[in-house]
Amino acid sequence: MELRQLRYFLAVAEDLHFTHAAERLHVAQPALSQQISQLEREVGAKLLERTSRSVILTSAGEVFRKRATIAIEQLERAAADAGTIGRGEAGIISVGFVSAAVLNILPIMLRWFRQETPAAVVDLRELEPSEQIESIRQRHLDIGLLHASIEASELASMVIVREKLIVALPENHPAACKEQIELRALSKETILLPRRHTFPGFYELVIHACQKEGFEPACLQPTNLLQTAVALVAGELGIALVPESFCHNLHVSGVIYKPLAEPAPVAEMIAVWREDNESPLLTTFRNGLTRVVREGFLAHRRAA
Repeated sequence: MELRQLRYFLAVAEDLHFTHAAERLHVAQPALSQQISQLEREVGAKLLERTSRSVILTSAGEVFRKRATIAIEQLERAAADAGTIGRGEAGIISVGFVSAAVLNILPIMLRWFRQETPAAVVDLRELEPSEQIESIRQRHLDIGLLHASIEASELASMVIVREKLIVALPENHPAACKEQIELRALSKETILLPRRHTFPGFYELVIHACQKEGFEPACLQPTNLLQTAVALVAGELGIALVPESFCHNLHVSGVIYKPLAEPAPVAEMIAVWREDNESPLLTTFRNGLTRVVREGFLAHRRAA
């Protein structure tokens, strides 16, 4: 049984006239009649009663017409859905992110992505950098947004955000009145920062910045999230070095933000994915990241 035969039958069933159906289908009437007869042989039942002046659906033909109509509709829907997925317009994409991404690129990117691909579903997962990398390697995650330096042949990456680090201080800290703060002036402080992972990331950035200023931190207090570090700053448990977007987007009572003296350390957030992930939706997302970083995100940052 061929799809063409179903379409021919449905045309005749709708017009109840072989000549009219043949004209609409742009086929010769004898060829149309031959295909319908072949279909009836394959079905094993007479579907149409033909007279010299009319065509009538049999009981079997009426049942077959209903089921064939559904089958054609489902096939057309399947083809349309496959086409949108193949063009990167629909489907599911899983996106991992660290908490800092929520305060800069992620909301802007999601607004763009939903406007461009309203039929797509975004599966968001807040994960630590090491969890993201492992999930990407295991193909449980399509793309991750994190602070890290990645060197792995199966992974690809691009820098999406570069931000200077600033310092989060308790509001009654002795340095709170200063316009900017020398990093070395914080050498005796407890520094709250995300814990160390199996590859270089935010932890190493902070430690390297301190070492560059000639000191090792007096005390380190690891946390899971940068937002947690800022919340603990409010409790006067230490200070935290955070991306400058925190100053605009994360307001915590009892915490003030101050710029570091130049040259301030710079944190790079990257997007990571598998080189062999050929998902069209991933390509759309990556292209969107490039566009948002170049246009929307930069404009948003200037406005802020």
